[in-house]
Amino acid sequence: MKYVVTVAAALVIFISTANADVFASRFKVTNPDGSAFDGSFTDGTAAKIWYMLNDTATAVAVKVINASNGSVVATINATNQGRSMNPNSVTWDGTGTSPGGKYYITVTTTGPVYSDTKFYPFYFQNTADVPPLVARGIYTRGVDINNNMNLPGFGYWYASNSDPGNNDGYKQGTLRYNPDGTFEGTEPNHPLLTQTLSTGNGGTYDWGAAPTPWTALVDDKGRIYQVSNGGGFVTRMDNDSALPKIIIRNIKNPRGMYMVGEGAARKLYIAADTVVWRANIGNDDTLMTPLELVGAFGLYARDVVIDDAGGMTVTLRTGELTHPGFIERYDISGGLPKKRSDATFSIESTLGLPVCFEIKRGTDLNSASDDTLYFAVRRSTGSDTTTFGIHQLTNIDGFFPEVKQVYKNSDHPSSAGGNNRQDADIALDWAGNIIWFENGNEEIVMIAVPRTGSSVTLTTKSADTITVSGSVGNYPNPFNPTTTISYQLPKDAHATVVVYDLLGNIVKELFSGAASGGYNAVVWNATNNAGTKVSSGMYLYRVTAQLSDGRTFTDVKRMLMLK
Repeated sequence: MKYVVTVAAALVIFISTANADVFASRFKVTNPDGSAFDGSFTDGTAAKIWYMLNDTATAVAVKVINASNGSVVATINATNQGRSMNPNSVTWDGTGTSPGGKYYITVTTTGPVYSDTKFYPFYFQNTADVPPLVARGIYTRGVDINNNMNLPGFGYWYASNSDPGNNDGYKQGTLRYNPDGTFEGTEPNHPLLTQTLSTGNGGTYDWGAAPTPWTALVDDKGRIYQVSNGGGFVTRMDNDSALPKIIIRNIKNPRGMYMVGEGAARKLYIAADTVVWRANIGNDDTLMTPLELVGAFGLYARDVVIDDAGGMTVTLRTGELTHPGFIERYDISGGLPKKRSDATFSIESTLGLPVCFEIKRGTDLNSASDDTLYFAVRRSTGSDTTTFGIHQLTNIDGFFPEVKQVYKNSDHPSSAGGNNRQDADIALDWAGNIIWFENGNEEIVMIAVPRTGSSVTLTTKSADTITVSGSVGNYPNPFNPTTTISYQLPKDAHATVVVYDLLGNIVKELFSGAASGGYNAVVWNATNNAGTKVSSGMYLYRVTAQLSDGRTFTDVKRMLMLK
């Protein structure tokens, strides 16, 4: 059964209780001077743990976790860290570590609740006022965020930008931002990733006919997808320093995209002209099977999203800038392609035009009942002063979907206000904050959703582990009655470990033979070669390794035996 809802100035009231706000990402561990971490604490130096915060945290707890058993070996607390101090840091003295151990970092942040009823804009950026000054800032046509903590790029925002052609905006290509909204491009003083710079801006990549590029999508591996609306193709960047490559061709006017699945099950949905295509891309570098036609609507399809129940929701409108516009959901489990009469609901917008989607998944990943859709609306009539901005859609698999306008440009006092463009886009960061790229006024806004309580506490972790080594070390030192002597090898080698007294006499040969590349260790129980306990005092140990290519490494260190 199809349910039709007309959206005008009066809308259904719905209060969200989702939690969102400050969290840590962009983790890095260095030596105290900022150089690459050498893995050693035995030289008397500590380590710096760096991270970025998207907002101000009243309390921060940084924990070092043993990767082998999950135990906490160190906790460093801080207060009142935030965006203005990015990157933030704490000092770690190596407490609780052992040679060869692998560790990862977690950061728990506590921040204030802004409102229990309102969507609160806690960060605002007028891109035209961000150095270097330009008459116009973003001309974005899409934004997405890497929200996978298991990937090194966790926290980055990616946006597609189309230079309007008169040099009054950011250059054409892929933009990258830090989680606090600051530039993180590879071109100086610009958010642009240089290798995506278009031929029209002096670069080498041909994005095709304008307006391009469009949309931005990050998959489960952190790869970035975009479309060329004018060129009719889909690109993918396999990492942030890779050139875009075309993976799908010959699509008429592609605009919005959405990805579901991982590995061989990856499926890319593409809103293009008046239809939605499905590309079963899987693990392929280019599409190897024909596109599937999922829906043919006879109206202009701007964006598409798939909910937890597998339902497909699209934004439709009668023309590029004409109304009415529609949001419609379809059951695509069988009987493709769908047509408009198959919609499970149709929400008609009599004044504004719905343009883009983002989905907030609930706790039940097999049901859409707790999913929330956010969509942006462009005003299409001069008399409309109420419907443009960001709207919220809930109960999407129920009898009566509920719609509420939750934010408009003028809700932030620094905004120029006015209309939202049809090219604007929204994304949700890891904590559920709304990131809105509104290119009518060239503004970027971070919006916290309503939630109960006075504060919210969130924990994130580093994607990579760090190894504490030093080339040679022993622990404990001083010791009684045993100590472990460890050493790291760059590759397989013949190694010897020998203990000497201070006169240079051999006390005990602990090891002589083949050793594997990586971490190695032997235990000395304070006996000599005859098996007799040695007296207390200072001893030397010498580790020698001879590699197959003839290179030899030797290291000598002291240790103290106590009784």
